[in-house]
Amino acid sequence: MRFGILGTTEVTGADGRVGSPRGPGVRALLAVLLLNAGRSVSADRLIAALYEVDSDAGSPASLQAQVSRLRRELRDSDLDVGHGPGGYRLDIDAAD
Repeated sequence: MRFGILGTTEVTGADGRVGSPRGPGVRALLAVLLLNAGRSVSADRLIAALYEVDSDAGSPASLQAQVSRLRRELRDSDLDVGHGPGGYRLDIDAAD
């Protein structure tokens, strides 16, 4: 699986199909996690990145909703959004 985050956020599957996650929040979440490939990103940092302008939308529940949407987008792949004490992460190689 390969990802593109410059320009349109794109995901290229093993079968060569190219897709783009639906919704700006999901695309932003994916981009932040990809920029930190394999490393945990704290919930506070993700909330700040996703909801910088609208502080009312920037709650842990709003972040969890975006994570759930991203997980649905990735369900047909071998990837998942992991969660642990350090935050959220995508277990991928930075070269992807």
